Amino acid sequence: MKVDFAFKRSAVAWHQVASGLRRLGGAVKDDVAEWVGARDSARPPADATRSLPRERPEIFVSYATDETIRGSHRFCGGEKLLNNLVLLLRRHGYEAWMVSLDGKHSDWLIEHAPFLSVDEFRARRERATCSRCVTSWVTAKAFLKHCPAFYFWDQELGASSRSHFPTLARRMAAGKIIKTAGVNRTVQAWHRAMFEVPALVLRQLIDEAHWQPDPARRVPCRVGYFDEGEHGAEFIRRIGEATREAGLELEFLQLAGVESEIVSQMQSCGTFLALNLGKSPLWGEGGPMSPQEAMACGTVPLCFDINGPWELIQQHYNGIIVPDFTPDAMARELALIYGTPGRLETMSQRCMEMTESSHTMEARWPTVARFLDLPES
Repeated sequence: MKVDFAFKRSAVAWHQVASGLRRLGGAVKDDVAEWVGARDSARPPADATRSLPRERPEIFVSYATDETIRGSHRFCGGEKLLNNLVLLLRRHGYEAWMVSLDGKHSDWLIEHAPFLSVDEFRARRERATCSRCVTSWVTAKAFLKHCPAFYFWDQELGASSRSHFPTLARRMAAGKIIKTAGVNRTVQAWHRAMFEVPALVLRQLIDEAHWQPDPARRVPCRVGYFDEGEHGAEFIRRIGEATREAGLELEFLQLAGVESEIVSQMQSCGTFLALNLGKSPLWGEGGPMSPQEAMACGTVPLCFDINGPWELIQQHYNGIIVPDFTPDAMARELALIYGTPGRLETMSQRCMEMTESSHTMEARWPTVARFLDLPES
C-alpha cells in the first residue's frame, strides 16, 4: 500500500496537535484543582508512565492479527524476538505470555515461551490488577483490540513507514502507544523525528543459553549461509569461483532446519555469509539476527551494508561489512580472512568476547526493564 507523503505530514501534524491539546487540558485541570484546594487529590501525574502501578505486572506479548497472521508462524524471526522477550521476563520472575489466536504455536524453536489464546489473554488481562501489552506489529488487531494501550517494539521500519503508517499515526494520535523502542538506531531516529517521542533502542534478543560455541563441531574451511532469495545460489557460485582462484578450497554449507539444527550447523562454520540484500532500498534490514547468532557461536560474520549489522559489528574487528552488494566484493573479504594466518582465529575470539560482554539477552535486561516501565528491583 502506497501512502501519500501529504497524508503522513497531516497525520503527524494531527498527532502533535492532539498531544498539545492533551497537555493544555492537563494544565487547565491542574490550575483548577489547585485553585479549589484539591490539587494533591485531583492532579494526575504529568508523565503518564509515572501513573503506572509500581507492582509487578503480568505481561502479554503478541503479533496476532487475523486468520492469516495468527500469532505464531514457523521460521518467523520477529516471533523469535518476542518469544525471547517473554523468556527473559520469566527468568526475572515476571508472569509473561505469548498470545496467538488459539493458544497454539509452531514447533521450531529450542525453547518456546508459554502461549495463551486471545480469549485466555483477554480474561487474564481483565483480572490482572497490573499488566503490560507488547507488540512488534502495529496492525495486530486481534491482540490490540483487547489492549487499552500498549508498548510498541518496532522491528520492521519498511512496514511502519509504508503500509502500516496510517494505523501507526492514528494509534499515536489517540495516545494508544505508551512507549516505542526500535530494534536499531535507524528505527529509533525515525520514531523520534516523525512523532517527537523519546523512543529507545532495544536490539535483538539472542538466547545465550542455546547459542554458544562448540569447538568440537568446527569443520576447517566451512562457510555457512542462509537461503536469502533468488540471488543466493548465483552469489555462492561466484564466491566459490573467486576464492578458488585465490587459492582457497572452501566448503559452502546452506544452513536450514529448526533452531536446534541451525545452532549445530552454525557451530561447525568458521565464517558466515549474510547474503541478505535488505527488504527496501531505503531502510535495508532493520536488525538481521543471523550475524549476531553467528557471533555467539564464534563464527565470523560477513554482511552486506544494510543498516542493521552496524549495531553489532566493528569493521574488520569482529566481522566484515561489505559496502558493495556483489559476490566478488564478499569473496575478496573472505579470501583476506582465510589467507591471513591467525586472522580467522583472532576475529572468532573477538566475536565470543563481544557477545559475552554486550550482546546476550541478560545484557539487554536493563533496556527491557526501562522500556516496559518495570518496577525497580
